[in-house]
Amino acid sequence: MGKANQGSLTIRHNDAIKSAVLRWWQGMMLSADELKAKHIPPAPSGLKARLKRCESIDAAMLSEGFRSLWFSLPTELTDNARPADMERWATIAAALVYVQQSSEVRLAMAAGARGNGDKSVVSELRFAQLQSAKTPDEFLRRLRRILLQLKGQVAVLALAQDIEQWFVEQHLYRPRKAENRIAVQWAMDYYRAAGGSAGK
Repeated sequence: MGKANQGSLTIRHNDAIKSAVLRWWQGMMLSADELKAKHIPPAPSGLKARLKRCESIDAAMLSEGFRSLWFSLPTELTDNARPADMERWATIAAALVYVQQSSEVRLAMAAGARGNGDKSVVSELRFAQLQSAKTPDEFLRRLRRILLQLKGQVAVLALAQDIEQWFVEQHLYRPRKAENRIAVQWAMDYYRAAGGSAGK
């Protein structure tokens, strides 16, 4: 698969993938009445809980919750997938089940926003540890901790895109422009929010 095709099969650039991710998350999280109004079938009982208990990406890949997401994605993506693609999508699934409510706020902005007093909701040290994660399992573990601190209130699709970008940079390339790297984007959002500009 060429680079052009790969680019078109990312969450950021493919509406069918965005729709699949959002519907999967909604099926896990929304109430029966909300799902009925959106004509989305609810996820089978227990899928979310089992996926949340997965302590590694390998375990997540073997979960029914991940499989339900994977098979909802366009076949153009799944038929041409490599191991790194499955690892990325398993991480997305294992993280998104920690999002309780989708908001308009991206992860780093929510983390940097001031909580009680003048301190950010997520400490600078803890957020720096996420940015410096070296392995996918470490990345997932630190990301889940932050999502718990944020009470699971972040923008679902933006989070999925951030995870995807992290994996792209780990496995394929690092963007030449610093501002295009996910760690730099996160740092800019975090410090803007910490400076009191969140939501502006």
